[in-house]
Amino acid sequence: MRKILLFDTIIDGHHADYLCHLVNYWLHTKPEGELIVVAQASFEPMFHQLLESVPSVDTVRFVPISQQEIDDTHKGSLLGRPFREWNLHLAYSRKYKATHVLLMYFDIFQLGFWLGKKAPCAVSGIYFRPDFHYTTSSGLKARLNVLRKKTTLRGVLRKSMLLNLFCLDHSAVTLVREMNPRVNVVPLPDPVKSYVITSAEREKLRDELQLDPNRRVFILFGHLDQRKGIEPFLEAINQLAPELQQKLCFLLVGAISPDYQAQIEQKISQASPNLQIVGVFKEVKGREIQVHFELADYVLTLYQRHVGMASVIIRAAVSDKPLVSSDYGYMGHLVQTEQFGNVTDSASPAAICQLLEQILVSGISYSKAKLRKLAEQNSDVSFAKTIFDRL
Repeated sequence: MRKILLFDTIIDGHHADYLCHLVNYWLHTKPEGELIVVAQASFEPMFHQLLESVPSVDTVRFVPISQQEIDDTHKGSLLGRPFREWNLHLAYSRKYKATHVLLMYFDIFQLGFWLGKKAPCAVSGIYFRPDFHYTTSSGLKARLNVLRKKTTLRGVLRKSMLLNLFCLDHSAVTLVREMNPRVNVVPLPDPVKSYVITSAEREKLRDELQLDPNRRVFILFGHLDQRKGIEPFLEAINQLAPELQQKLCFLLVGAISPDYQAQIEQKISQASPNLQIVGVFKEVKGREIQVHFELADYVLTLYQRHVGMASVIIRAAVSDKPLVSSDYGYMGHLVQTEQFGNVTDSASPAAICQLLEQILVSGISYSKAKLRKLAEQNSDVSFAKTIFDRL
C-alpha cells in the first residue's frame, strides 16, 4: 500500500499552513493509500480540527515528534544540522514503512541527503530558497559560497532516491533542471487560502484598530524581524513632508520577539506625530489575515535581500492590493515585470521616501488582472494538487 510521509521539524508560519493544505486536500479527494504527517506536537490541534470537517476518512494519521528530538535536532552546530534532520527523518520513514517521503523544507536537508545514509524509499522535497543564481558581489567569499551551494545541489540531484523537487522560486527551475534532467523540478504554487470577507468584518476591525479613514494604509504582515525592512521604512516615513505624513498609516501585523518589539516601539515613539503607526504584535491566523489585508491600500514587501518567493505577495493578490516591494531577487523581478506594484532599494530610506512621495501624490499603476491571475494560480488546492499528482 502507498504510504506518503510528510516530514517537518518546524511548525511556525507557513510550515503549519502547508501541512494543513496537504492534509485538507487528501481528506477531500480521498486518494488511495495512507498519509502520515510527522511534525511537532503543537500541530496536533490543527490536525484534529481538519479531521472534524471530514470525519469518515481514516487514511490520515498524525505522528508527533518528541520535544527532545526537536531540541536535539535544532541545537548544536549549523554544519551538523542537515545530518541530524536527515537521520531523524530516516528513523520515522523506516518506522512507518513509508513508500515516499516529502521533505517539507528541503533546503536544510541537502548535505545530509547528499553525504548521509541512504533513504529506504523515494524522496521528494519543497525547495524554498535557491539563491545561487542571484547576482552577487564579486568577492572571493561570495563566489566560494555560490560554488559550495551549486556543488551541494548537484550532489543531491545525483541521488537516485530523489524524484521530485518542488521549487517555490520559479526563476531557478530551468537552471536546476539543467543540472540533472532526471529529477522532476516542478514550479510550485505558493499557496494562500482565500475567504469572502464582508464589509462589516472589515469595518469592525478598522474600528478596533482605530485606523484613520482619511489615511492610506500600508500594511507589513508576517513574522516581524530585522529582515522585513521595518526600520528603513520608519526612517523613510519620518523624512516625508508633514502634509504627506498626515495621509499615511503604517500597520504592522505579526508575531515579534519581545526584544525586537521593544526596539521598534522605541523608534515608533520617536516618529513624527503627523504619522499614524499601529502595531498588532501577535500571530494572526486564517480568515483574520485576509481581513487585515482588506483594510490596506498597499502591501509592503521591502524585505532585506530576500531570497525566493513570499506568500505575502499572494495574499496581496487575493485582496487585490498593489505591492511596494524590494527590487532584489525573484520577488523584485516578479513585482516589476508582472506589474504587481512598484519596487525600490529596500535598504535605502531615501529611495523608499521618494517612492512613497510618488504613491501618496499619484498612487500606483498596477495590473488588477495579473494580480487576480496570480491569486488563482496560487490557491491552496493548486499547491496540494501539484504535489500529490507527482507523489
